[in-house]
Amino acid sequence: MRRLLADGELDISFTFNPSDASSAILNGELPETVRSFVFEGGTIGNTHFLAIPFNSSVKEGAKVLANFLLSPEAQARKQDPAVWGDPTVLNVSSLPATDKALFESLELGVATLSPQDLGPTLPEPHPSWVAAVERAWAARYGGS
Repeated sequence: MRRLLADGELDISFTFNPSDASSAILNGELPETVRSFVFEGGTIGNTHFLAIPFNSSVKEGAKVLANFLLSPEAQARKQDPAVWGDPTVLNVSSLPATDKALFESLELGVATLSPQDLGPTLPEPHPSWVAAVERAWAARYGGS
């Protein structure tokens, strides 16, 4: 869809990452005129998870890594559109001033809305909807 949007074959595309367009602009994958928007009633949000397998032989090491990935330094780097552009999972307003500064100094990109402008996050549809959505999509747009 990104290529089709860049080629002008689509007028709109979607992503779960509100910084995706800015990252794609930085990478030369989308024109600088692309902008993000959200629906007034909210948009579906997406959550990532880290897990430690129950049978891991290095649980303590995995916990160290998980703690690092949740650190303000790692989360700020992840939110940088030149790196990934994925928003932080941290509540920035509750961080100490030095950690808040990591996020406040980020240039989110021309196509990225501020966290305040993203509006309400709606939950993802329940997994039980997948088969029905896939059938309806195939019936309407083709494919298998």
